[in-house]
Amino acid sequence: MKPPGHLRACLPGAVLALAGMCMPAPSFAQSPGPLAPGERPAPGSTEAELWYGMDQAEKTLRQSPLVVRDPALQAYVEGVACRVAGAHCRDLRVYVVDVPVFNASMAPNGVTLVFTGALLRMHDEAELAMVLGHEFAHYRQRHSLEAWRTAKRTTAFLGTFGLVTWGVGLPIAGELAALSGVSALYKQSRDNEREADRIGFNAAVAQGYDPAAAARLWQRLLREERADTTHRNRAVFASHPQTAERVQDVRAAAAALLAEGRPSHTALEAYRDAIRAHRERWLAAELSRRSYDTTIQAFGELHGDPVPGFTGLHAFYLGEAHRRRGRPGDRERAAALYAEALAQPDAPAAAWREQGMLLRERGERVGAIDALRHYLAAAPDADDAPVVRHYLSRLEQIP
Repeated sequence: MKPPGHLRACLPGAVLALAGMCMPAPSFAQSPGPLAPGERPAPGSTEAELWYGMDQAEKTLRQSPLVVRDPALQAYVEGVACRVAGAHCRDLRVYVVDVPVFNASMAPNGVTLVFTGALLRMHDEAELAMVLGHEFAHYRQRHSLEAWRTAKRTTAFLGTFGLVTWGVGLPIAGELAALSGVSALYKQSRDNEREADRIGFNAAVAQGYDPAAAARLWQRLLREERADTTHRNRAVFASHPQTAERVQDVRAAAAALLAEGRPSHTALEAYRDAIRAHRERWLAAELSRRSYDTTIQAFGELHGDPVPGFTGLHAFYLGEAHRRRGRPGDRERAAALYAEALAQPDAPAAAWREQGMLLRERGERVGAIDALRHYLAAAPDADDAPVVRHYLSRLEQIP
């Protein structure tokens, strides 16, 4: 069966999210209540057409090279999603997507996306549960359908829900605040976000997760938001309640529960084990975004929360972010962080290279030679090894 014409116009390779989908014709019927476990839209309904479009996009998503193919990580994230979704677990399909920005979403048909940039920024399983609980609430309450119907009544619908391309070259959910004609959506979207916060918080807490986790996560994201001097990344929060307001709300909710003295957990070690194999690659991907103000803030949060076996790695990547930003004082800060990294057993070989090149620039020949020799011993087959050997040879020839 051919899809309706308005759905054939969709871009098939889009990553699923409400803002990234072409939508069917408007319907002004009253929105149904919360989605029940196993429920499917009535045939011929507006919601059924919306699901159809998303099902087609999911077929392409399954083949995307951006989907992380790690069975252990997949099973772990699915397990957390199922704990907060309860009886809806069998209706969800989880995809970990290799995109270095903070985002997670749950489409109306149960497709759940978790970006690797979000997993990097979370510090424990309780924080992941809070985020997935929030997205589950959007799914269960059918917020996407409600927002779509509202958007269809605006003249800026195509701009509001059009695809935009981020710097990583991937079509993903549009930044609503950066597009035109969305002011009419803000109040409803923010109301839905508040409802999702409440429902998601309760779903995670019901599974024994630390109620303070949401406040910790949003406080860190608030600091990252404020560090964004370019304003490029702030629009991702545009349809949400103001981040400071959100922190205040979740803190108050957590304080009330903590006062009761109920037991809770963060599953910290389980979370660290689940992302351990991917951490360095995700750090490198975040650095490649070249949004150094926010990257330095995010890496600083990781550096300030030591993870056994990764303290040297975090120090090195924080140093790299400073070096690449290149503001006054950044090179000195980078040099100190490289030295800190090299004092740890998990320091990457690249820390020796960068320390050696900085010492070379400062005229500290002996220290530079020692560092570059260490690098070549640790990574003799590195792509840049010939270049490093050239610099080392010239340093060794200096009387």
